[in-house]
Amino acid sequence: MTPACRRDEPEKTSAAAPSSGAAISKQPDLLVFPDELRVADATVNEFVTKAMTTCAAGDYEDFRLLWSVREDPLPREEFEQGWHAVQTIKVRALEKVMLDADPNAGRTEPETVYALLTEVTLDPAQRAGQKEPQRHVVLMLAREHEQWRIAHAPKPMRDWVKKKFAAAPIDSPPSTIPRPTGD
Repeated sequence: MTPACRRDEPEKTSAAAPSSGAAISKQPDLLVFPDELRVADATVNEFVTKAMTTCAAGDYEDFRLLWSVREDPLPREEFEQGWHAVQTIKVRALEKVMLDADPNAGRTEPETVYALLTEVTLDPAQRAGQKEPQRHVVLMLAREHEQWRIAHAPKPMRDWVKKKFAAAPIDSPPSTIPRPTGD
């Protein structure tokens, strides 16, 4: 779901969510959304899958349409550089979060959102992967006009989910981070 995918992907992939299975691509090592990280709200899971497959298609205009209207998406040039460098995108955590009301941020009531942590591996031979070939990216999923949208996660949310991910037991693979009950 991060803003980059490889050029050798198919022209377009289906936005429909698979019924089960960890891989959401014909190349199972490129895009991975483990079943154990899926949440109770199927619309969230479908949106994560749609976002990842849209990214894999490399179409910047479709990618832009996934973003919140409240903020600007990644610039086209950065998307293009990253898209060519991505080797894998793996969902590592998907957590339900309640944001407090904040009139300055346009929220007059508390809002349920999701924190999405992805692990992105970039080709170090590509410009985008030279500085940091493996990255953890945290995005926020928020509802706008009855649809899920991608937004930049606030710094406290990014820090919280990364800390939680880092605190996972060493003998436990990252894809089995326990989720709060209820989702």
